[in-house]
Formats: sequence, C-alpha cells, structure tokens
Amino acid sequence: MFKHVITFFISVITTLVVTTLPLSAQNSEVSGRVTDASKAPVSGAQVTLLRIDTGDQRSAATAGEGRYTFPLLVAGTYEIHVAKNGFQKQARTGITVETGAVRTIDVELVVGSVTETVEVTADAPLLQSESAAVAAVVDNKTIMNMPLLDRRSGQLQRLSGFVVANGTGSGATFAIAGGRGNNANYLIDGGSAQNLTLGVPTLMFDPPIESMQEFSVSISNYSAELGRTGGGVIQMTTKSGTNQLHGSAYEFFRNDVLNTRT
Repeated sequence: MFKHVITFFISVITTLVVTTLPLSAQNSEVSGRVTDASKAPVSGAQVTLLRIDTGDQRSAATAGEGRYTFPLLVAGTYEIHVAKNGFQKQARTGITVETGAVRTIDVELVVGSVTETVEVTADAPLLQSESAAVAAVVDNKTIMNMPLLDRRSGQLQRLSGFVVANGTGSGATFAIAGGRGNNANYLIDGGSAQNLTLGVPTLMFDPPIESMQEFSVSISNYSAELGRTGGGVIQMTTKSGTNQLHGSAYEFFRNDVLNTRT
C-alpha cells in the first residue's frame, strides 16, 4: 500500500513539473528592424526582450539588415531594450503578445550617449498586418468571467462568430467555418492535444479554465505548421506562473429551495 502511495505522489509531482514548463512549439513571435535617423539599418545592436510577469530575458544581436527575431514566445506583456555604442538606449514598453500572434516592433536609434534612454509605450495595432490569418483571441478576463457549468476551456470557442457547437458538455464537438465538427486541430502550449495514435482529430484533453491564460481560434490562412485540419486551429496557452503569488477558488451551489415543484 505504501509503495502505491509513493508511486502516486511521484506521478503527481512529475505531472506538475512537466505541465509548468513551456513547450518550445509556441507560435507567437516578436520581430522588427533597428535603424538610425536616416533609416539605414544598424547591425550589431543588442536587443533584449523582457517578459514583465516573470522577468525572463532573451537577447539577440541585429543582423546586417538591422533585423532581429524572438520566436517561440509565451503570450504575455513584454518590453524591448535596444543598445548600441554611439546611440541613445531605446526602450519599448507595453508590448502585448497574444497566442499565435506576430508583433513587429521597429526601433529607430538616435545619436547620443549610451547613458541616455528614450522610452516609448507601444500601442496595440489596429490591424494585424504580419499575418493573413482570420483569427480571434479569447483573453484571460473573458475566460475567467464566463459562467461555464463544467468549467472547461473548449466551450469558449463558441464566443467566435464562426463556430457552431454540436452537442453539450465534454462530448461536444465544434464545427468551425463550415468544417466538420471533428476536424479541428487543437494545440496546448504548442503541443497537440489530440490522440494522433488512434487518428482521432478531436480534443482529447480539455483543460480547466483555472489553468488557461488565453486561446486563439483561426479559421483560414494560418501558418503552414498549423495545418493537418479540415476545420480550424485552436491554440491554447496555459498559465506559466508569475513572480506574484495568486490563486483561485470557486463553489458550485444549488439550494433545494430554488428548485421547481414537481
């Protein structure tokens, strides 16, 4: 008996550790071009990407055309800092990266001392010009505030205007943009959430909403690596933790006094 208990706790701890590690297949990206005041490319500039919630940093140097790229990002809020000898440091704050989105942040350096810093707050783009995909993102505030009886994330696809639910509860399927209800492609943190061994193209694991940060529903023109579907693509991003302690609790309550009479 004791051996089985130990085995159970080892399995639980292993699952928690694995599920809190971000996968390397996330499809979000921040890229851009660094230039000077004459619009000439600046190569060798040091670009640092900082995730605000966790303090994680990634660095890259601009190439010959002044371009940089940070692929495989987790959805969240970021800052970009650019430094180059002979120029003032540049900072771009308030950069929101959504699930499956590509943000382009171009930076223009100004001649001056490296001890000086110019800070600019990035605005949310009115038009997603980096991708031709037709998609909609369900943010965390919407996920947490929707009254879902079984508290599972997959049902929130219905918030998109091009999704029709077939059935209810955990056995429901969702027809996206006229495709068959069992032909969608589901990804959780970049990894497939479908039983590919049995060839079942439906959602095999529907995560609870407490674990969900946001997700994106795409119906057409999505990236080539998101194919293998006759319907749409659902990219789910789970919460990866922050530097602040937080949690959630809920109660399902039904009082007999409120029931209808027979």
